[in-house]
Amino acid sequence: METGPDPSQSHDEAQRMLEQLAHDESAVRYPPLPHWFFLAMAAVVAGLALVQLLPPGDAHRATLAIGAIALVLASRYWLNRDGVSWASARFADTMPFLLSILGIFAVSWVVSSTTSAWWIWIIGAVLAGGIVVRTGRAYRREFGA
Repeated sequence: METGPDPSQSHDEAQRMLEQLAHDESAVRYPPLPHWFFLAMAAVVAGLALVQLLPPGDAHRATLAIGAIALVLASRYWLNRDGVSWASARFADTMPFLLSILGIFAVSWVVSSTTSAWWIWIIGAVLAGGIVVRTGRAYRREFGA
């Protein structure tokens, strides 16, 4: 008389497979990043705010140049890093970070446009850079370096 497969063994095997898949997804979705990457991105984001202190024509050109640097860094060391074909973060994970950075830039722009408080861009640069460093610290704690 033959017996069927052991249901507990199939369940354990399926559970191990699901855990491995979740681990693989996390490794691709959130690759480990070095500390210097977040420091460089903090400098780039702060630079984006500080170039707003330049005359308008120069500010536009500098914004485009620094934006290109940010895209190259993000592409090379996060989205397309070695062993990762295309990292994709969950929108819910990145939304607080993006909203805070965009919020700082929006508030800085509104305040500097409606008042003579040009110095708000310096405060915005410090806050935005600090958010990037803090987010980087949390990211590295959770996903490694």
